[in-house]
Parts: sequence; C-alpha cells; structure tokens
Amino acid sequence: KKRQVLSKDAPNILILMNDDVGFGAPDTFGGPIHTPSLTRVAGSGITYNRFHTTAICSPSRASLLTGRNAHHVGSGQITELASAFPGY
Repeated sequence: KKRQVLSKDAPNILILMNDDVGFGAPDTFGGPIHTPSLTRVAGSGITYNRFHTTAICSPSRASLLTGRNAHHVGSGQITELASAFPGY
C-alpha cells in the first residue's frame, strides 16, 4: 500500500474539544486553571472566542466541526439518543 504524503502547503489544523469545561476555565482565556501547554499552542495559532455553544455536547461539536448552527445540521440532542423527530 502506497503511503500518502501531504503537500508542503497543506494546512496544519488542531481542534481541541473538552467536555464539561467552561470556556473561561483555562488561564489561556482568563480562567483560574493553569494550562501552559494550551496557552503555548493557542499563542502560536488562531483562536476563536465568539462561538455559540449549546447546553449539551453533541450539537456544540456539530457546530464546531461544520461551521454551522446545530439546527442547520440536524443536531438538536445527544447523538446516541433516539427520538421521533429528525435530529431532535
């Protein structure tokens, strides 16, 4: 099997998703928890601080990964739960 190699101008993207951690918890964003590695990574790239989160993780992750509102991608509840409504 031939190994695939990325081109030299391919973007270097790192997405960090933490469950049950508020945005303001790490000191990277002004919180009380000392996170020097996260602060160093954030300092060498782009950070977004105007992201709309939902009350539960799955719709927030869908929004982050697609760049769209959770309702537009049909993610209104925790993904593992079934309901009679599409996406909700």
